[in-house]
Amino acid sequence: MRNCLVTVFCLAYNHEKYIRATFEGFIKQKTSFDFKVIVHDDASTDDTPNIIREYIEKYPDIFEAIFQEDNKYQKGIDIEDEYIFPKLGGKYVAVCEGDDYWTDPNKLQLQVNYMEKHPDCTLCVHNTEKMFEDGRSTGKSFNNSRRERDYSFEDIILSEPSAYFHFSSFMWRYDTLKHKNKAFAMDGIGDYPMALYLASIGYIHYIPKIMSRYRLNSIGSWSAAMESDNSKKVIQHKNIIKGLKSIDEYTKHRYSPVIRKAVSREKAKIMVLGNDYASLLRSPRCAAALFRTLTHKTFRKVSEKVQAVRGR
Repeated sequence: MRNCLVTVFCLAYNHEKYIRATFEGFIKQKTSFDFKVIVHDDASTDDTPNIIREYIEKYPDIFEAIFQEDNKYQKGIDIEDEYIFPKLGGKYVAVCEGDDYWTDPNKLQLQVNYMEKHPDCTLCVHNTEKMFEDGRSTGKSFNNSRRERDYSFEDIILSEPSAYFHFSSFMWRYDTLKHKNKAFAMDGIGDYPMALYLASIGYIHYIPKIMSRYRLNSIGSWSAAMESDNSKKVIQHKNIIKGLKSIDEYTKHRYSPVIRKAVSREKAKIMVLGNDYASLLRSPRCAAALFRTLTHKTFRKVSEKVQAVRGR
């Protein structure tokens, strides 16, 4: 790989319907520096590999690829640590998966400009629009804030995972994250623990501009599988709890008060998924931690369930 200031990686699996938009978002970037895109195809069974080869042939200075012959995700292999991170280089790393795409041609330049001037910033993010699987806008984005601001470790851990920003907005310094910190691992979850780690060694800067689009429930996506299976959601919340306790140990209990609140929030979610509102009623700490993160509509719905139990 030539000497690039930014390396971008893209994870692809059966994304033939979407990945051209992803690649066009890369190509349209206007930068004063070189960047490279590494595409990892996890043994797609559709036309995704051929589309990747098409773009490599057309833009050999931008794209390179890793093609797997068998699906590594299904084997439980951490694709990023095992295959992507060893290929990264340059000063900064950005990411966009093959079912999402960047919408602003100045995205990379704006993020690099900020990080060059602020060496203590370990992760730069921006707003992302949510769209339906077919590309129609939901009219919603990840962050309602219209002002530029910084986020601390405490901010991130007390929020819903991915509440403020999406993975497609991430840019971090290569030297701060050459491989994942195992103390921050959460099985099946990548961006939330990564943001927590980077916030623990610096701060996160948010640019209040929509510069990418996130596709809800795309074909074969992790989010689609989670949406249809409560048992998988319960496992996810248990993995988050396990990860939070590991982070507490690693950081020598520096953040214990907020980590305890986050653990209570995840326990409350498990109670709700199991319709165990009696336990939620008996756990005011868990209920309070959960209610802080709910929208008004969801808050009212859960409150009604709790009140029904109380009235028995």
